[in-house]
Amino acid sequence: MVKLWTQNEEFATTQLTPQERQILDTQWAELFMPAWSFERKYINSRYASQGGVTVAVEAAKNALEELAFGGFNCGNSEIGISTIRPGQVGLVNGTVPEADNVWKWKHDTTKSAQGVGWENWIHSPTTATTSFAVNEDSFIYPMYIVEENCSPIIQGIKMDIGRTNILYYEVSPCRLRDYQTGLTLIPLPTTFWQPKMDVKVALNFKQAGVTEPRLGGFCIAKGSFLNSSHYAASTNTIITEATAQF
Repeated sequence: MVKLWTQNEEFATTQLTPQERQILDTQWAELFMPAWSFERKYINSRYASQGGVTVAVEAAKNALEELAFGGFNCGNSEIGISTIRPGQVGLVNGTVPEADNVWKWKHDTTKSAQGVGWENWIHSPTTATTSFAVNEDSFIYPMYIVEENCSPIIQGIKMDIGRTNILYYEVSPCRLRDYQTGLTLIPLPTTFWQPKMDVKVALNFKQAGVTEPRLGGFCIAKGSFLNSSHYAASTNTIITEATAQF
C-alpha cells in the first residue's frame, strides 16, 4: 500500500517478482540511464522514490489483475510499460479534440485575464467540459509537462484526478530548463491515474498563441493496449495499423 499525499489517495500494490524487477531494472538502464539531458535526469530521480516509477508499476500490477510484468516488450496477456503517447490520455479524434494522436494542440491559446484563459487540455474527446476516462486496461503515471515549440509558455495548471481536485497553481517557480535540448520541463505533483478514473487537466497561458505541451511519464498497461498505434474516440477502440512498406 502506498499513499500519495497530494492526491490524498491510497493505492494497493503487488510486489514485482525478482525476475520482473530484473526486467524493469535492465530495460530501464538501456533506455534512460545515460543522463545526457535534464529530462532523463529528472526521470531517473523519480525511479525508485516513494511514489516513483517502481511503485507505480506495482500499483498498476495490482490494478490490472496482477498480470505478469513483461517490461517494454510485453506480451498481450502481460502488463508492460511505455512512455505516454497522446492517444493514451484521450488526445484523439472526436467532436472537440485538442489533438489527434499527436502532441500539437489544434487551436490557439487564450490570453489569461479575469474570468478567461483556462482551457481544458486533457478531457473527454467528445465534450470539452467532461473528464477523460482512463482506459480500463491502462494505468497512467504522469510526471511532468514538456513545452515543445511553445509560444506562449504555460502559466498555470489545474488538475482534477478522480475524487481529488488539485487547486490552481502557478508553474513559474516549478519550471526547469534543459540546456542540453533547450526544452522546458514542468514537474507535476505525484498522481496515479487508475483504470476507469476520471481525469481533467486545464492549462492557463500568458498570452494567445500556439502551443505543443507534451505529457511526460509512463503508461503501464496490458500488452494488448500498448500494442496499438492509434486510439479512436468515436468507437472507443484501440487500433493497430499496418506498418508502411517501402
